Amino acid sequence: MATRRTTNSPAEPQRPVPQPSPDNPFQQIMFDRQDLQGMQPGGGPKKEFVPVDTAYRQALAATLDGATEGLATQMQAHPHSLAPLIFRLRHEAIAKSHRPLKVVEEAGLMPAGHERVEEMLVGAHSGSITALRSVILDRDIKEIRANLSAIQRIESWGRAQRNPEGTLAVQQRGRALLRFFRYGNDAANAQLFQAIRHLLSHLGLKYRFFRQSRHGWFYASLMDVSNLSEDKFDALLSFPGLRRLMPEPQLQPAATGGSAIAVAAGPHLDPPLAGLPTVGVFDTGTGPAAVDLAPWLVGRTTFVLPPDTDHEHGTHVASLVAGAHRMNGGHLDLPPVGALVYDACGLESGPNGSFVSDLITRLEEAVRGKPDVRVWNLSLGSPHGCDEQTFSEFAQALDQLSDQFNVLFVVAAGNYVVEPRRTWPSLATLQDQVSCPGESVRALTVGSVCHAGAIDALNEPGEPAAYSRRGPGPVFTPKPDIVHVGGGVHAPWATGASSVAVLTAGNTQTRNFGTSFAAPIAASMAAHAWQAIDGGTGLTASPALVKALMIHAAQLSSPAYTPWERRYYGTGLPRDVTSALYDRADSFTLIFESRVVPSIRWRKAPYPIPSGLLRDGKFRGEVIITAVYAPPLDGNTGAEYVRANVELSFGTLDGDSIHSKVPLKGEDGTDGYEAAQVEHGGKWAPVKVHRKSFPNGVSGDTWALQARMFLREFEPAMAEGLTVYILCTLRSLDGDTEIHAQGMRVLAATNWVRHDLPVRVPIQALA
Repeated sequence: MATRRTTNSPAEPQRPVPQPSPDNPFQQIMFDRQDLQGMQPGGGPKKEFVPVDTAYRQALAATLDGATEGLATQMQAHPHSLAPLIFRLRHEAIAKSHRPLKVVEEAGLMPAGHERVEEMLVGAHSGSITALRSVILDRDIKEIRANLSAIQRIESWGRAQRNPEGTLAVQQRGRALLRFFRYGNDAANAQLFQAIRHLLSHLGLKYRFFRQSRHGWFYASLMDVSNLSEDKFDALLSFPGLRRLMPEPQLQPAATGGSAIAVAAGPHLDPPLAGLPTVGVFDTGTGPAAVDLAPWLVGRTTFVLPPDTDHEHGTHVASLVAGAHRMNGGHLDLPPVGALVYDACGLESGPNGSFVSDLITRLEEAVRGKPDVRVWNLSLGSPHGCDEQTFSEFAQALDQLSDQFNVLFVVAAGNYVVEPRRTWPSLATLQDQVSCPGESVRALTVGSVCHAGAIDALNEPGEPAAYSRRGPGPVFTPKPDIVHVGGGVHAPWATGASSVAVLTAGNTQTRNFGTSFAAPIAASMAAHAWQAIDGGTGLTASPALVKALMIHAAQLSSPAYTPWERRYYGTGLPRDVTSALYDRADSFTLIFESRVVPSIRWRKAPYPIPSGLLRDGKFRGEVIITAVYAPPLDGNTGAEYVRANVELSFGTLDGDSIHSKVPLKGEDGTDGYEAAQVEHGGKWAPVKVHRKSFPNGVSGDTWALQARMFLREFEPAMAEGLTVYILCTLRSLDGDTEIHAQGMRVLAATNWVRHDLPVRVPIQALA
């Protein structure tokens, strides 16, 4: 797949690229507790970032006085409720080791999580505010001075933070979402919950509560607020326990809306083969007249009826799950065999789409009612990019449903459709960040590339489509995860020969474009991968494992992208399911199940290196690593939603120390302050991608793979540890077709317990 336009150059002879073969299954290495080893605890004396002298203390106390004044009205109206304060931290002090926790403890404040990275939230009453002022002005031990130096200023959580869009925007939307604070104290939370219920009932509001995250905390959807009076808005916005009041988001089908043009006559889909997996398609439903699709449907759940749906978008999406390859002329980038479809009609077709609270309710019912379907496609999104710091309610709901029902959601990255039109390479700074719910950390998020060229097309084959939204997600979480074919755009903004062929609700074939159409192709592949590994004696199929296989397959099928290119391509385009399960002859892949806990490292050594990659005592080849895990999550903690981080190292051993040789992609800023590690290194992102080539070789006698886990502040210990799936591929740079066989021989000489990863050869590989 090309990554950019190139100038013409003389043709060079190229050796055939080996293809993945069912004769070379990935080898899964089982977890062994002997791989866990203790580490020396880190840490040291607390750092003072600035001199904490009298002037500094007085200035900080003055910000507290201003914040207290801002809280006065709400504290008077609700004297028994905690009032929220913001500790705005220095850029260089956001790491948990620098948090002002001693100040919080001595003042009797109640931790309340985070909002933005630099915003630490606490709950206070009049007594703790007085105590905090005394600590700031008079307490003079080293730890307190270090804590105070980390705080730039103290602010109140007021109306501007609770309702930045304004009440008019809420009225115009007609519905509102309410987020509430949650404190680090069960009694305080119980009191807050009762106060919320009393307030909403007292104001006569119609509402629904939604449970959120493992703590069972909640948010609320308010119905019929278009005529809500300003007095009632004021009562809500002066309640100390309210964190946010915002217009309830609406999501639409993630297609661009370009006019479709008729193409070939039918039949458009072949009958399905026996033994295919099923993908749940949660969309606008499939049209009853789409008879070519009917043999692929295994069931239906209906939440939305005409005229609220026209079934067009759902039929488009379902047809690509079933037959993208057949309808698009057998293009090599499209998997040769599709999947069956379970049709969940839960999305309105109109221009406003559906409210997220309705979508969450319908989606949970659909998934609960079909427990045998493990992969669900969501080709929907917001017309705007996601928040840069916090994760949306719908993204959090997908994460929760994934854990609860053991399903993988495959989600469209969303479409950027406004001007200026984005070209490639993209040099302009545009508001084209991935849309909700594509920032879901459990989901496999799919962007779009073009597969065909045309004279008036806006992109060349292999380039990111002009509409495909890019990463990163909140807090620099890498998104999209992968890309697939979504159709090309023709000038000025129209369908044409480079667009993707889909089936209509009327059983005709048309062309269209959007990330809506990339996601179902990837979902079909993911369902085949899940089925291929399900029921084996080794690893158990899970959303994190299948997601890891898809991301690694994209890496193996694609060039090494720069961190900037990854914002558009993710890790690349996985061409077929065989690349997610089987090696090329010039490659050797091991997949590890590791379980990590804080202060204990997981290490596999000596790592088996194929002899063909070792020359004159040096490793010469390419190393490609993907790690995926499902960390604990907490929606109350804003930018710190992801509660655990795993750090990988692949390199050589020097005594007990490992010297990592393969950097994390995008690691340019990972040395230094926490903020730089988050931005440039993807710290706290639950997908880690490492890749490096060594054409000149790198010395080392003993190689090792290592993982370590770190938890956020206040995150409870994990008794069973965190499961991390690590795929490591060693590949020849010169096409040596003996590498896989050599790797198997050196692996056999270890005592590692191993199994073939696939239980069965997927139907796609046999096609």
